[in-house]
Amino acid sequence: MKPKILLAMMMALIAISAPAQESIPQTKAIVIGLTEKKETINKLIQMINERYTFFEVAKKIESHLHQQVKKNAYQQITDPVEFANAITNDLQLVSKDKHLRVEYSAQVLPPQPENEVTEIPASEKENFSNMLRNQNYGIRKIDVLKGNIGYLDIAFFCTPEFAGDTYAAAMNYLAHTDQLIIDLRNCGGSTSPFAIPFICSYFFESPVHLNDLLWRKNNEVTQSWTYAHIPGKKYLNKPIYILTSNSTFSGAEEIAYDLQVLKRATIIGQVTGGGANPGGTFRINDHFAAFIPFGRAMNPITKTNWEGVGVQPDTLINSRLALIKAQQLAMEHTLNMSKDEQWKNAVSNWLTELKKSKPVFKPVVFELKGFPDAREVCVAGSFNDWSPKATKMLRQGDKWTVKTESEPGKITYKFIVDGKWITDPANENTETEAGYTNSVKIL
Repeated sequence: MKPKILLAMMMALIAISAPAQESIPQTKAIVIGLTEKKETINKLIQMINERYTFFEVAKKIESHLHQQVKKNAYQQITDPVEFANAITNDLQLVSKDKHLRVEYSAQVLPPQPENEVTEIPASEKENFSNMLRNQNYGIRKIDVLKGNIGYLDIAFFCTPEFAGDTYAAAMNYLAHTDQLIIDLRNCGGSTSPFAIPFICSYFFESPVHLNDLLWRKNNEVTQSWTYAHIPGKKYLNKPIYILTSNSTFSGAEEIAYDLQVLKRATIIGQVTGGGANPGGTFRINDHFAAFIPFGRAMNPITKTNWEGVGVQPDTLINSRLALIKAQQLAMEHTLNMSKDEQWKNAVSNWLTELKKSKPVFKPVVFELKGFPDAREVCVAGSFNDWSPKATKMLRQGDKWTVKTESEPGKITYKFIVDGKWITDPANENTETEAGYTNSVKIL
């Protein structure tokens, strides 16, 4: 599929939510020259100054990038993906904004549209709709767990224009359950500003003010409310649990934040990624594009948002234990509320089984020698759902190191050094899966 600038929210989603390993090496290496790097940086600075939601931060970014150029920080970089990663690291270092980034495309990007960047023209709607349908509109799994607990696993949210019927059918399927678990541990956000209000409308009897968006252009403010009428049955006055991880980002954070503030859901898991500034993807030149936030969220109750700090869970726990914890809380709620002794006995037995099935974690240490000039080193793998930022390493002596935990067994992993994915130089054990070669260790 050719990259489409107009599908800005989808591109942003994929960049955050997918296991973002480096591309499979090509038979012919692509080299970026000094002239192209200079032109890309200068155009990027211009675009950020014109569009970024915080003007004063944009000027700080401009100053920092000029300083980096003077120090020849990018001079030795010839790989365009590595160059994009290096620029992204500098952008986020100054702004602390995880949405702000530069992406490289091996294919020539289409011209920048004249209309609003987050709109999808009629000519592209069919392709976009097909792409969403092929991914089941973000629904990874829907189930009814033991104890009559509804379970909905979402990879991303998308506009009800395409997904409304599917979302309504999902909520109808879950309507008879006593409690609902919404799994956002691998959810990268939303492709539409209308998706979150649509889903949240099932949880409130009447319209509720969810969020405000403050746009830099013309200092406009748009309000987000739940809808008075939606298709299907609402899910009212029943407990909702939302599962989060470090990979929960953007629109996924909004639904967790909004429902937590409104005391409509209990958040279980890890602190989320911390991206609250909406925006769009802008073409820099033939092969580079930048996602630039041109708005910021403002909750009507807290008068702030989750930018840079993430959504703080009500129950802070390893994300791999979040589902079990939510089921446990749901079953305990049933035992406290139900008057049906036969049903309570069945739930009690399931709760005992659940506690016995809880996985046991063991400590694991990752070390990477060298790379003294690296600004950020992380490790990602099967132990943290390949989250590229969740497990940061610290510099100690001549190596980078971190101690974390994992279930016993095989662990596949890679290090990320200033945005570049590498296998473990000190570990010869590797395996290749889906085109990626990863290091392997047994715990």
